[in-house]
Amino acid sequence: MIMSEYLQSSATNQVGELLVGGAGVFAGYLGRDDLSAKALIAIDSELFYRTSDLVTMDNNGLLHYQGRKDHQIKLHGQRIELGEIERCLLNTTSSISACVVIKWNDDHLVAYVQSSDINEEQLRQHCQSHLPPHMIPSIFIVLNKLPLNQNGKIDRKLL
Repeated sequence: MIMSEYLQSSATNQVGELLVGGAGVFAGYLGRDDLSAKALIAIDSELFYRTSDLVTMDNNGLLHYQGRKDHQIKLHGQRIELGEIERCLLNTTSSISACVVIKWNDDHLVAYVQSSDINEEQLRQHCQSHLPPHMIPSIFIVLNKLPLNQNGKIDRKLL
């Protein structure tokens, strides 16, 4: 099931959080009701696990991963979903990986991009034409390879 931030079913091609339900969903964290309350939600008497994964469903019913819900920050009073900036960067070319983090006393957005065929100026121009000013990274750093953790995901802590 895909739900909007207001816990309503998401329409086709609309970004929403992936919820997983069914017999295999666990009943909660042992002795951690606080974590259980964040991770689980009851909908029509059925328990669903909130994955924090943002997805869209296309017209064929296929899910497309859009990023993580839990990379939301506040910068200069503006709420920013880092995944939205990353999705914008991913749309510049097909051979790109991107990660946006907040740095330097939580005051600057930095975009780390893995690509061999795009430069900082092209990235900045693309962001300026697709994002509001408060979401444009201060710095773009192009790397040969983004660091990965043991699960194969981008290791934000190393950036």
